[in-house]
Amino acid sequence: MSQSQEHPLDTKVPPLVVLLLHMLLSWGLVQMIGHGTVSEPLKIGGTLVLSAIGVVVALAGVWAFRRHNTSVDPVHLDKASTLVTGGIYHFTRNPMYVGFLCLLVAQNWYLVSPAGALAVLSFIGYMTRFQIKPEERFLLEAYGQAYRDFLSTTRRWI
Repeated sequence: MSQSQEHPLDTKVPPLVVLLLHMLLSWGLVQMIGHGTVSEPLKIGGTLVLSAIGVVVALAGVWAFRRHNTSVDPVHLDKASTLVTGGIYHFTRNPMYVGFLCLLVAQNWYLVSPAGALAVLSFIGYMTRFQIKPEERFLLEAYGQAYRDFLSTTRRWI
């Protein structure tokens, strides 16, 4: 299937649902494969730091959209009314998804689950293929050269 053709899953599953499913996958992998051990302070400290980073980065993306009065609805792309390139968007084109990724990594840190890396990779792959690339196609069509310029200066993830 060509990258430009729409797939039935393109932007259909809300990213929060994708995150929760991948968190469930991580938990399931720990139940099947087991987990490692680290000291409790390191486990809790790392989880708190990664979770805080995830929440702050995701909320910075939402806040930037709200400041520009544009939709944060990732399922209905046509609701977007403004191309946001400032603030957190100087560092990543997808701060909300980077924030979700940090939360998934935080969960795996807490679970001490090297197998959770499979869920992390699956999350990145799914989000890139079925959410981010369709969004990019829409934004290229909607904002043309302004979005091309943004693509050339800002990374997709981090």
